[in-house]
Amino acid sequence: MKKRIAYLFIIIGLLCAGCSRLGAQQGTVVPESSTVQDELSKVQQEGEKGKVEPLLEGYLSGLDVLEVPVREYGENTGHILLGEDLVVHILYPTGDIPALNHAIQEWVTDTVAYYQAEAEGSGGNEDAAELTVEYNSYLTGKDLVSVKLTGVFDQPYLAHPIDVAATFSADRKTGKVLKLTDLLLPGGEETLRDMVVDQAGIDPEAVDDGVLDLWILNKEGLEITLKRGDYLPMSDGSVTLFYPYEELKDFLTLSEDPVQDSPQIDPVQGEDPAGEDQKEPEPATPDMDKPMLALTFDDGPSKHTARLLDVFAKYGGKGTFFVVGNLIEGREETLQRMTAEGHEIGGHSWNHRQLTKLGKGELTDQIMNTRAKIYDATGVDTTIMRPPYGSYNDQVKTVSASLDVALINWSVDTLDWKHKDADAVYEAVMKEAKDGAIILCHDLYESTAAAMERAIPDLMAQGYQLVTVSELLEANGKTMEPGKVYTKK
Repeated sequence: MKKRIAYLFIIIGLLCAGCSRLGAQQGTVVPESSTVQDELSKVQQEGEKGKVEPLLEGYLSGLDVLEVPVREYGENTGHILLGEDLVVHILYPTGDIPALNHAIQEWVTDTVAYYQAEAEGSGGNEDAAELTVEYNSYLTGKDLVSVKLTGVFDQPYLAHPIDVAATFSADRKTGKVLKLTDLLLPGGEETLRDMVVDQAGIDPEAVDDGVLDLWILNKEGLEITLKRGDYLPMSDGSVTLFYPYEELKDFLTLSEDPVQDSPQIDPVQGEDPAGEDQKEPEPATPDMDKPMLALTFDDGPSKHTARLLDVFAKYGGKGTFFVVGNLIEGREETLQRMTAEGHEIGGHSWNHRQLTKLGKGELTDQIMNTRAKIYDATGVDTTIMRPPYGSYNDQVKTVSASLDVALINWSVDTLDWKHKDADAVYEAVMKEAKDGAIILCHDLYESTAAAMERAIPDLMAQGYQLVTVSELLEANGKTMEPGKVYTKK
């Protein structure tokens, strides 16, 4: 296992004695003579392996085989809906091919509308239907892009979730969205269809023109997906068939070598945390005589998270970041910086599934895989979690309690997921700010980061202390209990 070093000692090296539970001072920054990674490297060389409980150790040992998304093209874009009958979390890429962006966004809009109609009358809270979709994106050569969107639609009366899937491919050079037939020589479509029927064991009488609809290219070859129940028994689930390029050379044409280095996608935005305009460290213990609140951020880490950290570093205060487990890969340094600068990290499930729809085993995996990924990146365990959509039931509380995890919801929803407008988010924060508030935001959106550049200094100018969730609750004399739900001080 990698990075098993106890990064918690970072705080000792960065801060003065007498720090809080997370070992952080408000407004703490990395000294100008050193970067976050420098400090972490020292700890890796000098520290000792941290002690972890057996269950967490087991999940840590499984991280290397845990599937994480492939994201070779586009920036993460989110579509979130918290409706009475349907909750939605769709993550999809936006890139430099306008026609591809339009096709994907049109699919997202149409899919949400379709399942809103399907979910009508489902009821609120844990009875609300769920639509969760994520993506993989592939760059073949320099110009061929493929995107695969997969997810589930679930509601209480269904025997099992409905698989949701769509694929899109485009040529960056021409700017056109591609059909599979654009890449096949005459007779190639029929040959490929026969290969799919033979490999999957499909009844030839059941095959129609849609059997090749779900296709993508990657560096190794062509993938064809057969969605659950379309051509095979429901019990088989969705099936993906793979064909190496060598097997397709007689009828598949590519304009360039499919194997080339991929550029960095969705780069982190933000500055070096060590700068001349950084806020001087403030007292580690919140002043009980002054108002305080907790700014919390869901659905990251994203390219905009570093920008938020820059704002905290400049003006002071700390935030709490509830991260999605399968988004951590490639952004470990962002989490390391959070830890080094005294922010708090909590889990937000592995892939944003509505936890009330899951069995105990899958629910445990959603919590513990994310917890393990956070520990793997930072060396610090977390025992707080925000359930996706704020949705919980007795089973979620019971399982969380057994895992020593407290549930953190909110008292103020900025609706940044709905408005995606910096002015609206700023106004919501300033209007609803009050002592003891836990404010919900999302670091998935650039508009939220822009709003915080105004809100954070203005809140502090009004006398608010910006503290972590744990600090907020502890300042009120509360000891967080596993399995209990907290919404304010």
